[in-house]
Order: sequence, then structure tokens, then C-alpha cells
Amino acid sequence: MDTKKPSSPSVRARAPSVVPVHDALLDNDAWTRAIVETAVDGIITIDEGGLIEYFNPAAERMFGYKAAEVHGKNIKLLMPSPDREAHDRYIADYRKTGKAKIIGIGREVTGRRKDGSTFPMHLAVSEVTLGGRRIFTGIIHDITAQRKAQQEKDRLLTDLNKRNIELTCLYRMGESTRSRELMADIFNDVVRLIRPAFSQPEATCARVTFDGEVYVDSDFRTTEHRISADIIASGRKRGEVEVFFRGERPTLEIGPFLEEERDLIDAVARGIGETVERREAEAKVIQASKLASIGELAAGVGHEINNPVNAIMNCADLLVKNLDEAPKNRQLAQLIRSEADRIANIVSNLLTFSRQDREHHSPARLCDIVEGVLSLTSKKIAKSHISLLVDVPETLPKVKCRSEQIQQVLMNLIINAMHALDERYPGMDPDKLLAISAHQIGDDGRPFLRLTIEDHGSGIAPSNLERIFDPFFTTKGRDKGTGLGLSVSDGIVKDHGGSILVESEVGRFARFHVDLPLDNGWALKSEAMTPGV
Repeated sequence: MDTKKPSSPSVRARAPSVVPVHDALLDNDAWTRAIVETAVDGIITIDEGGLIEYFNPAAERMFGYKAAEVHGKNIKLLMPSPDREAHDRYIADYRKTGKAKIIGIGREVTGRRKDGSTFPMHLAVSEVTLGGRRIFTGIIHDITAQRKAQQEKDRLLTDLNKRNIELTCLYRMGESTRSRELMADIFNDVVRLIRPAFSQPEATCARVTFDGEVYVDSDFRTTEHRISADIIASGRKRGEVEVFFRGERPTLEIGPFLEEERDLIDAVARGIGETVERREAEAKVIQASKLASIGELAAGVGHEINNPVNAIMNCADLLVKNLDEAPKNRQLAQLIRSEADRIANIVSNLLTFSRQDREHHSPARLCDIVEGVLSLTSKKIAKSHISLLVDVPETLPKVKCRSEQIQQVLMNLIINAMHALDERYPGMDPDKLLAISAHQIGDDGRPFLRLTIEDHGSGIAPSNLERIFDPFFTTKGRDKGTGLGLSVSDGIVKDHGGSILVESEVGRFARFHVDLPLDNGWALKSEAMTPGV
């Protein structure tokens, strides 16, 4: 019997699963280095003296230095002033007191690249002791993109707030134009509303000039820093809106004012111009309505007067026939007949002048138009001791027009001339002269009839020449004129395809030329040159 124990089946031995400590540390170091070398954020380590010991690739990209260039250099190389000058003191204070300002906290700071440029970054610093040495590790995140995004957001919010302020200014200006009756009140509101709409209202003041009148806000004074916009109404400059800057402001490429502030002033000036145009158009409509009402009234009165005047004329004719043997009574009857004829002539001209509803132009002689107006004004001219000279030949061609409207133009010009003469010569004077003349002219080959009304009165100031055709502009007192006569006259003449020209010298004369075209659709006839036709 075999006393030997049976042999155990053979078993293959497995390699042990435990890695030696040294190898594990090497593997762990390689793993850590791989992470640090590929990190997106910059990682820098310095010793307790501030000298750089490690500089990862991300830090190289951020600062523009290679690791070899900064190794052993003081970390303040990567800092702009004044942080650069303060860093060594900060390190010394920390080593002495142990009081950290950034370690373990993290904050936004500024980095300095190799080329000297700077960029914003978030810096987190940690401290570790290895082998009895203090090592500081900084993790750096470039926040340039975030900073730009925040700045853009802030800019948009600022712009939005600014636009709200500007819209509020324009909205309140619109409220003023709707609620205020006088343009002067609107202008005062505008200069008051502009200041709060500017970025530095405490250093801003405004001025509005319109038709020679000036409106300013409180504490107004002019400076060299100014922006302005013209007020344009009916195609003509009537004034301007100005803003002056009185304070200190960083120099901008466009000057001390922002672009949106310039846009606001343009919008304000444009709004004023539109308001003026609208109000003047409304005034013309109202005036036309009033003139139409006056015309209807004059027509009614004229017809009512005609009946008793005709009766007086008939009675006077009977008296003349039956008073052959009483010369004195016959003379009185003839005087009654003559005065009745004059009344009838005045009524006839008044009816012609009051007709504003004729739709069609018709051929007319200027001499008849002038005669009709003078029949209404000659007595008043004589009462003012004005010498009247009339030179309107009957041989002039007829002009196609609305006679009653041209009469209205002539009437307005004669009344203005009388006021100017009375202002210069309150009493009698040999130079107190009013002249009315007409002749044919050619302008660029076109035939015109020129009707000229000239007075030797007080004249028109040069500053007023461009404004005399503006509605409601007048140099007369409140009880002597509305300022609509010349505006209406200008509109009538322009509707006829003509124009009114003005010449004047202050203290010497004023001369108005009314030019009416002869080729406005009515064919001139040869018989038009014949007197009385």
C-alpha cells in the first residue's frame, strides 16, 4: 500500500493585483500632469517669494509667454501697475501676519500680457505646504468675453433707458402742441423738456429761436459746446433749436454730445416745424371761412341797399324833370342823383369784391380792377391827405383771373401802404405819396402783367422782409391788423401762377410788385389790346 498522499492537482498562480507604491505615485503624477497640461484655465504655481515654478500651456496662451521665459521670474511680471508695485508688499504682509486678501477667496483682477496689453481675469489662489515649503497655486480664467457681454448688456440697458427718456420728451412735447393755444407756450415747454432728456441735464441748457423771438430755459448761457437743428416750415427756415453744454465731459469722437442727443434735437426741430405748418394751414382755412362769411354778409347788405338807392335815384330823376323853374332846387335834386349814383357804384363794387364762390377765371382788365378798388378806398385816401398817382393803361392785355380775388390783393396792399404813410406822416406832407402802376414784362420769355403799389412811407426792416408773408406776422398794433392780409394775398397770387416781389428801404419807401402771367391757359386775343373791350 502506497503510503504516499495523493498529489494535489496543479494550480496556476495569478499575478498579484497590488501595484507598488512608487509606481502608483508615478502613475498618479502623470495623471495629474495630463489634467493640468490640458486644462482650459491657466494654472501657475509660485513659491513663497513670488517666483514662478510652473506655467501651464493655457497660461502660455493667455499671457503670450513660454514657460521657460517666466520660470524663476517674479509673478508681478504678469501684473499691470499698480498691482505690480504692491505685490511684494502683499506677500511680505501675508508671511508676517497670515492675513490673506485673495488666498482661498478668488476675485476679478487684471492680467498683463507679454505685449503690454491687459485683460480681465478671475483669479483663485490656493496654498499648500510640501516638504516644508509653501507653494501657491493660482487658477486663472479669462473673462474677456463675459466682460464684453456684460458691457454690451449694460450698454443696451443704458440705450433703452435713454430712448425711454427721449420718447418721454417727444411725447410731452406732443401733449404740449395739442393742449397749448399759443406757440410761445409750446416753445417755452420745449426748452423746459429738453434738459431732462440729456445725459447730463445739470450741465445742459436749451434755446429756441422762432421768427425772431427767443425762448430759453432757466439759468441759460451760451458756451462753445453747442448742437443745433433748423426749424423748417413750409420749405423755409423759421428758426432753430439749440442745446449748450456747460460742464466737464470726457472727450468723445463726436464732441461733448452723444449721437442720440443730436437725433433728439433733430426730432424736436422737425416736430416744431410740422406743428407750425399744421397750425398755419388751419389758420388759413379759418380765415378763408371768415372771408366767405363776410362776403355773404356784404352781398346781403348790398342787395338790401340797392332797393332804396334805386328808389332815391328814381325820385331824384322825377324832381329834376319837375323843377325846371327852380334852379336851386333842381341843383339839389341833381346832387341827390349824383350821390345816389356813387352809392350804387360802391355797392356794385362791394358785391363784386364779396363774391368768393366763382369757380372759373375769366379775362379782366387791370384798369377795371384798380378802378373798382379805388371806388371803395379813394375817400379814405383823400381823408388821410395822401397824394394818389395812378398809371394803369387801358391798352394793357387782359389777364385771366378771378377779379374779386385780385381786388382783394390790391385792397390789402393799399391799406398797408396807407398805414405806412400815416406812420411816417401823421398829417399833410407833399411827400405823402401812393403810386399804383401797371405794365407788361417778360420773365424768361413768359409774358406777365406787373401791378406795382408803391408808398413813400416808413418802409420795412430787412429782418422782417422774409417774414411779412407769414400768417399772423404783423408790425402793426393789435387793433390795426391781424397779420393775415399779406399771407392771404400771397396765396391768391400763387394760385394764379404769379408771385409778389418786395423792395423796401427803411424810412424811404416800400414797393410791392404783383406779377400775373398772361399765358395761364387763356389765349390772348388781338381785340384785348383795344380800350374798353
